[in-house]
Amino acid sequence: MIDQVKSNKATSIRTCCAVLGFRRQTYYQRKGGHRPEELDAHIADLLHQVTRRFVAWGFWMVFHFLRRQGYTWNHKRVYRIWKAEKLHLRLPPKRSKISRKYQDLLAPDHINEGWAVDFLSDWVVGPNQEKVRIINIIDEHSRKALWSEAYSSISARVLIEVLNLILQWRGCPAYIRCDNGPEFISHKLEEWADEQSIELRFIQPGKPSQNGLVERLNKTLRTECLNLEWFPSLEVLNEKIQEWSVVYNTIRPHSSIGYSTPDELELQNQNLYFSVVAG
Repeated sequence: MIDQVKSNKATSIRTCCAVLGFRRQTYYQRKGGHRPEELDAHIADLLHQVTRRFVAWGFWMVFHFLRRQGYTWNHKRVYRIWKAEKLHLRLPPKRSKISRKYQDLLAPDHINEGWAVDFLSDWVVGPNQEKVRIINIIDEHSRKALWSEAYSSISARVLIEVLNLILQWRGCPAYIRCDNGPEFISHKLEEWADEQSIELRFIQPGKPSQNGLVERLNKTLRTECLNLEWFPSLEVLNEKIQEWSVVYNTIRPHSSIGYSTPDELELQNQNLYFSVVAG
């Protein structure tokens, strides 16, 4: 009605509202020949067209894209329609997942029943800034660090030599837990494990938490030894690692075993050994 009066007599909107008793704030002048619900449907259709074409675009990217196309709608209106159409819930297509079998990761009940092995990378400050790798081997029950030593490089042959040295004074475990690194999946290590009747338990790819005990040993070695000083040579580094290893096994309390030390736990529970080393 106001539009008709205004068009016929060229009367202002303010005067028309005063004559008809309407509040000026309640007056809405339709633009572009579209009813509000028709315009909302039109905006929704445009939003769906853009999001189908550009799947990864969010609201503001789409809004400014439409602005560049000449549409001047207020962002609040467009965002209301965006939410009503649930376009903010768009999810990227899911990638196919690798089927993985869950493994029981509880620590064993007996000393020397299972070992965990992992490598830690670091570097030595020297003339050539030599990079080194550290072998860490731990008893999963007692948390004892069975071997920690740095090498310039580690192959399957070096790993087998280290494991044989531990067997001489420790005896054979039932299994060794490790990741899927090239040293662990080599045929040499597989043949050695078969000869010793030791099971190799590989963690699932991309799941280092499944080897959490030795990963914790890696972190402790780094924070309590490697990060505290610079090492001028591989020899000095190994001396410090051996000093730390003695402290780790004999002095340092371990919360996971009731704040005892690994040596104390093994001494108090000698009857829990999985295999006894011949004297």
